[in-house]
Amino acid sequence: MSNDFIARGLVRQNSAKLASTLSGDGSALVGFRSSGAAAAGRNTQDKLRENVSVRDFGAVGDGVADDTAAIQATINATLSGTGGAILFPAGTYKITAKLVIPFSTAWHITGDSRGSSLIKQFTANTPIFSLEGNDTHSWEIRDLTFIWNTLQPGTNTNAIAIKMGTGTAGHSFYNWQVRRCSFNNGFRSIAIDPVNSPSVWGVHVYDCCFNPTMSGAAFFAVPNPAVGQPNICIENCMIRADSLTEEAIKISTGDVVMLRHLEFIGGVAPVQLMALSSTLRLTIVACKSEVYNAGAAGASIWRIDQCNATVIGCSVNGIIGTAGLVYFIRCGSGSRLSVIGLNCSSSMTGGTVLAYAADLAIPFVTDVTVANNVTTDIRGQLGPAVTVPRFNADRRQPDAITDVGDASVVLTATSDRYQYVNVALTANRTITLPNTGLFENMQFDFARKAATPGAFTLQVVDPIGAVNYTIAASANGFVRYRYKSGWRLIQQGTL
Repeated sequence: MSNDFIARGLVRQNSAKLASTLSGDGSALVGFRSSGAAAAGRNTQDKLRENVSVRDFGAVGDGVADDTAAIQATINATLSGTGGAILFPAGTYKITAKLVIPFSTAWHITGDSRGSSLIKQFTANTPIFSLEGNDTHSWEIRDLTFIWNTLQPGTNTNAIAIKMGTGTAGHSFYNWQVRRCSFNNGFRSIAIDPVNSPSVWGVHVYDCCFNPTMSGAAFFAVPNPAVGQPNICIENCMIRADSLTEEAIKISTGDVVMLRHLEFIGGVAPVQLMALSSTLRLTIVACKSEVYNAGAAGASIWRIDQCNATVIGCSVNGIIGTAGLVYFIRCGSGSRLSVIGLNCSSSMTGGTVLAYAADLAIPFVTDVTVANNVTTDIRGQLGPAVTVPRFNADRRQPDAITDVGDASVVLTATSDRYQYVNVALTANRTITLPNTGLFENMQFDFARKAATPGAFTLQVVDPIGAVNYTIAASANGFVRYRYKSGWRLIQQGTL
């Protein structure tokens, strides 16, 4: 065989390999082995296909070229019922139609960061991601910015960044996360379709930024017909409410809802910042609202209806307004509210701010601080015709002890709860309960315990109902009174 024949054969063989390389299949000809003695050999093409980029399907990401078709092709080829992962490298991806995500599970879509990977919708009143497969679940979207090219007014109700629905009502989207994303210029950020209404559960939204250009809810989950939505958690987010035409967070028929470390900035009455209803267990922890404009007519900032709600370590400050009654937390019909650690202040030039109110009951309130035109007079504001809290801890008594000594005293509503006599009396003495400034569950405890009590009585006098009690001469004893529409003697005995 001549050398010339061999050379021609090698040229043809190399030309075929070169053509394969130039067609995009060359990586299949290159081997790859991970470090480690037990690593298996594979080709580079197989390795690279583990991570699919929208640029693999022709997306440009320069903000000029229309990337809609390329991104949709990426979604169609990558996401399935068994998983898939799509990357948006740094860039601005122009789209002119919604990006449809069909039924798929166990997938994630991610950018380099929410500051560098932007998906920009150039068609008004159009979603960006539209999840249209019933029961799409176990997915994640992270590190992206969603933005419309032009500002979308509140009438453009289909300008939704992540929209779930348009399938069959009664289905759900479950076990999913949205994290480290930013939302700009649209209507709603994360929402179910209110017409073909699914429900959501197993939801975790965190580390997101909802910007002041958004005109609708940051999170909207109001299924119709109403069905339960267990386990919704929204945390560590900043929500700018300057341009909202509806509530920033609107959830109904939740089973367990947790809102934690949220900061609401701005908002203008009558639009409320939260509207939460029909939730079995609602917990709001370490959330803050500031610079809400209540105007001259009054407003409710956080509205809760038919919920068992616990509010822990929250605050409101800088409320702007000139008149009317403003409720920071207002619980309507069928609600029970527990408050632990609430800090309220306002910058209103008129009107009154009420820290909290509940139409049904407030089972527990403690550690509430108020300043600058915020009132604790819930009963006085709501009037006698409205059911008011059974326990108003804004006016709780000092949990301290007064040593009465050998004297008669008249108590006031600000007197210490515990009154104590530990000396011998030299005359019959009286301790008179207060009759003004009273509130439900106010309580006083009296005790005489002295080495030599003295040959005189110690009487507790009830000035309202004359339910008096006397500790006998030369005896030690105790008695407890509680106010429930009058003084009630609830316990007594000897020591």
